[in-house]
Amino acid sequence: MLRRNSSRNSFPNSLLVGIFLISSATLCLEISLTRYFSISQEYHFAFLVVSIAFLGYGASGSLLSLFKKLASYDLDKFLSSSSFLFSLTIPICFLLCNSIPFDFIRISWDKNQIFFIFLYYVLLCLPFFFAGLTISFAITKASKLVNKIYFFDLLGAGSGTLIAACVFLLKGDRGVIISISFLALFSSFFFSIRRSISFKILLASLLVIEASVFITSPSWLGFRISPFKALPVAMKYPGADHRFTRWNAISRIDILESPAVRYAPGLSLMYRESLPLQLGLSIDGGELTAITHFKNLQEPALGFLRSLPSSLAYSLVKHPRTLIIEPKGGLDVLAAYAFGASKIKVIESNPLIVKILRNELRSFSGSLYFKENIQFGLSHNRAALKQEKDTYDLIIFSLTDVFGASGTGMYGFGENYLYTVDSFADILDRMSPAGLVSMTMYLLPPPRQELRLLATWIEALEQSKIDPSSSLLAIRSWGTISYFIKKSPFSQEDIQRLKNFAEERLFDLVYYPGIKTEEVNIHNRFDEPLYHNYTLQLLSSLKRKELYKNYLFQISPVTDDRPFFFNFFKLDKIKTTYNSLGKKWLPLLQGEFLILLLLMQSFIIAFVLIFLPLIVFRKTRNRGRGVFLKVFFYFSLIGMAFMFVEITLIQKFILFLGHPLYSISIIIFSLLFSSGLGSYFSKKILGQDLRKNLKGCLLLCAGLIALYLFLLPILQGWLIGLTLLFKIILAFFIIFPLGFLMGFPFPSGIRLLESHEKMLIPWAWATNAFSSVINSISALMIAFWGGYNLVLILATGGYLLALLFLGFAGHGNKTDT
Repeated sequence: MLRRNSSRNSFPNSLLVGIFLISSATLCLEISLTRYFSISQEYHFAFLVVSIAFLGYGASGSLLSLFKKLASYDLDKFLSSSSFLFSLTIPICFLLCNSIPFDFIRISWDKNQIFFIFLYYVLLCLPFFFAGLTISFAITKASKLVNKIYFFDLLGAGSGTLIAACVFLLKGDRGVIISISFLALFSSFFFSIRRSISFKILLASLLVIEASVFITSPSWLGFRISPFKALPVAMKYPGADHRFTRWNAISRIDILESPAVRYAPGLSLMYRESLPLQLGLSIDGGELTAITHFKNLQEPALGFLRSLPSSLAYSLVKHPRTLIIEPKGGLDVLAAYAFGASKIKVIESNPLIVKILRNELRSFSGSLYFKENIQFGLSHNRAALKQEKDTYDLIIFSLTDVFGASGTGMYGFGENYLYTVDSFADILDRMSPAGLVSMTMYLLPPPRQELRLLATWIEALEQSKIDPSSSLLAIRSWGTISYFIKKSPFSQEDIQRLKNFAEERLFDLVYYPGIKTEEVNIHNRFDEPLYHNYTLQLLSSLKRKELYKNYLFQISPVTDDRPFFFNFFKLDKIKTTYNSLGKKWLPLLQGEFLILLLLMQSFIIAFVLIFLPLIVFRKTRNRGRGVFLKVFFYFSLIGMAFMFVEITLIQKFILFLGHPLYSISIIIFSLLFSSGLGSYFSKKILGQDLRKNLKGCLLLCAGLIALYLFLLPILQGWLIGLTLLFKIILAFFIIFPLGFLMGFPFPSGIRLLESHEKMLIPWAWATNAFSSVINSISALMIAFWGGYNLVLILATGGYLLALLFLGFAGHGNKTDT
């Protein structure tokens, strides 16, 4: 049992180091969980992880509010014990979660998965509860030093985001959780300077055990991959063989041999030969692409390349300078090489894929990536397009998913910055005057992604003053549709080549300038020529708007502000969609509908764990309702504003920095580091007239967010073509001014409470955390409806509204300093 000691007021530097370490472990865990979800469930769920973390933090504040006697416990013993429990719950809760048969895909038919989400919330918030208990107890115990404690808290958190970027490199997923637990356990040493030798021996023994586990890296520490993801599915085929796994900071790459890996999208039914041997390349256990074996271009097995719909491009453009975007396993690179492209530039955002093809699989792939006319741009596709100065005769968007799962809308809340109007505008800039774009997608009736892609291209062409109706060709195979977009009108010679190509391979014509109805839907028949009819409607400006409004799915063009290309469901079509799904509501839990479910569930759990105890606490205190409400609204609003800014910047910088992990790590580091400095210097800068100066700070925060709203797209557009290192540095300096100011409101509010309502400090901590839990998810919900710019506008409003609730410091403006 912890010994009470009400006389201890000192806060040694060793405890500040412990705060730094425990915060580092906390943020490292938070970001590593986004990688866990990416690998196990296909999407990073950053908003959900942030919500879970703040749920644990908020519950810890509620506990301290409800049990006031805890504040009298010995500082060293409490902090060392809570940090010790934090380190233990990290592996325990992870292993329990990893054993739960939870899959987001199964929500479509299994109601039990909703309960499993609840279990995830409870289990994963436990480590954050003990981490939050450590920090909140330290702030409660030494509230006059809140600036310094908050600084080390945020500085450690920022450092933890950088550690997370490296933690996968040594042992992959098997070393991550045990490394974070080790860091948390190490923090206990700094909290236990005055503890008994037996406790220190216990800590040392556990550190040795965890170090041994890290070295051996047992398989039970690996991340569970959903059995519905591509890698487990492919490995179930008879004769499947897993070759090897490689890791880098942003991905897990698996190479396998499986009968499932037979990749030739839309292959003509006229082709009767066998495909060449192909190996599977899986990214994060999901997206499965193929690496095709070849030794020389004279191999008969490569004949299948001429029977692919995408090969029409080489009938329209001879020996083109070719730009290939995200080829993954390299089928489109092989095709370009086989068809005699004069120059091939490959944009690949994952350098580990290129490394594997140039090393372990060099012989298998015929040293393709060593050919003299093949060059590489190893950066995010949009950044590479900005960096690119040359123009190209042919630009290919590679279709790489063997199973075609990416277009189902299963993860409609995932951002995609490649299929936006802004992205296509960049593509048009990189095309030569007679340049051609080739894009192939799987058919997924009823049509969704196919129509949205075309709608987005039409919008981009019209914005560039190009007539879409004269610059578009489309053909359909049994399973794919291919679009060919030209910067100049297609000639009659081009159209004749299209007709000959389609007829020889039994592909159906969908559209060309001047097409006749009797020419469509001949070989691979639908009941009616759906794709032809929808294409004509999209090309008509009047019918297009009507189609957007009345169509069952969301198919309007996508922009960088709302980059949810695969989010197809409409809120105003819920009833119709429900009926079309056989009156089953579970399949609706995709995209924003799943976000809505998570929002409601997080609200209920946060209310029970955070607010319910505080309501009980409020009834036992002899204070007016007004003070509680003012504290609630002030700390809730600044928590909302901070979270709206954080979530929005994470999403907007995914495009700029090139990967969710980079964005999550750098944005959180930059915000927390700058906010930590702001917290540290807030007492000195705001001075004695705290309430008046805090009002000015809130106004500056609101004004700066509004300024970012206009300047950020311009700056990112100018700077996106720089190297990753420079962009990371620039991202930090862009965010720093806003982050520095955003570090003022919370500790300054705590200082006002410390002077007038000290017993409400845990209440303030909890309400701030409750707001963060809810608004980390609601930010994404708002972005679905109105875009991320609207989220930033609401963040501005949050800081402005907080001005109205500073009355909890109503006993005068001065504070004790």
